[in-house]
Amino acid sequence: MEIQLAYGGSHLQVTLPKSVTVDSFAPAYVKSPVGYSEFVAECDRSGAEQFLSASSLLFVVNDGFRHTPTEQVLGWIEQRHPGVVDHAHFLIATGTHKPPTEDHYRTIFGRFLERVRPRLHFHVATDRASMVQVGVDSFDQSVLVNKLALDFERIVVIGSVEPHYFAGYTGGRKGIFPGLCDIATTERNHNMANSLEAAPLKLEGNPVAEHLQSLLPMVSNLKILSIQLVADVSHRIGAVCIGELEKSFTRAVEIAEKMYAHRITEPYDAVLCEVLPPIDNNLYQVQKAVENCHAAVVDGGLLLNIAACREGIGSDFFFNEAARWDSANNRPGDGVYRFGSHKLTRMVLHQRRIRVCLKSELPDSVVSTVYYHPIDDIAEYLGGKLNGNSRVAVVHDAAHTVLSTNDTIQSTASTREKVI
Repeated sequence: MEIQLAYGGSHLQVTLPKSVTVDSFAPAYVKSPVGYSEFVAECDRSGAEQFLSASSLLFVVNDGFRHTPTEQVLGWIEQRHPGVVDHAHFLIATGTHKPPTEDHYRTIFGRFLERVRPRLHFHVATDRASMVQVGVDSFDQSVLVNKLALDFERIVVIGSVEPHYFAGYTGGRKGIFPGLCDIATTERNHNMANSLEAAPLKLEGNPVAEHLQSLLPMVSNLKILSIQLVADVSHRIGAVCIGELEKSFTRAVEIAEKMYAHRITEPYDAVLCEVLPPIDNNLYQVQKAVENCHAAVVDGGLLLNIAACREGIGSDFFFNEAARWDSANNRPGDGVYRFGSHKLTRMVLHQRRIRVCLKSELPDSVVSTVYYHPIDDIAEYLGGKLNGNSRVAVVHDAAHTVLSTNDTIQSTASTREKVI
């Protein structure tokens, strides 16, 4: 059996034994994208008028690392309320990411960039002077939020919802926490991802998601309208959910699950994860595919990540921390957990249950340092691992496709032709 997988800007042909059972999975694609009329109907239903017509208005938007179709939404808003783009302020919820580049600005705002530039701001999580304390969290530590969020009469948060490998889902509250909060709060939150209870699709019982939920009352005094989008990987919008922050997020989660999640009834002997650009660019990012698909592998089975990683490691901290990692006790060599330590904790835990491999263009020594088994020839390697009774899952765009054994996930056919 011939399997074709994207790799490094081209394709790999992988030959599997004919006797092997192969199922293929991928995210859904939107057949009939949401348009302006549906957006207007949702605005009318949710009472968005009082926000979009406000004279003191702040838009909170995602940065260039998310595929949120912000420009499309601003176009609909401009059509509904001409001129709003020219007087509102815009705050990019960068969280702990680096400041936006000019390319990021154009990705976010497109044709509106020059019109919004005079009133454009971005969040810096390390700049305490730009933030104000809004409360104290369950760690008895201060929680800070960008001051701009308190300076406007109304706030409109534009977000997108899809599975997140340890927060359950992106979108919703993540526009504020961690989008607009201090780095210390985010570090406390992310360190809870050392537990595998922090998982994609999971909100209840997920320590990361529950901590985020506990922070929301701290901004309950703010008048926030939430516009949450569910889009496919080609950025076609499948749903627009508008209203209160948490309610719009909850509605969007139900749709995102149908788009990105597949329930499996029986785990596989091997799972092949195709990782697409831009996530395939570096070693730090490709772990998303592991987190999305590891639950679909039998104990002692194989997960193979396929990503060229042509830009290298992606995080010097990640690599340096890995070189000092105490793998026997699965903790930092000096015992001090830092921002990003959770990624190594999780890789070690995965390797204790299954064999996680990587096909890339990186040196074997680099791949091994961060707890992958490097492989070169996929077909040759699998030939020594599979037999006539083996079951294999091929996961296309594995950084966005989640395989789950959770019975609450809607069952779907084992095919990439999934449409909503």
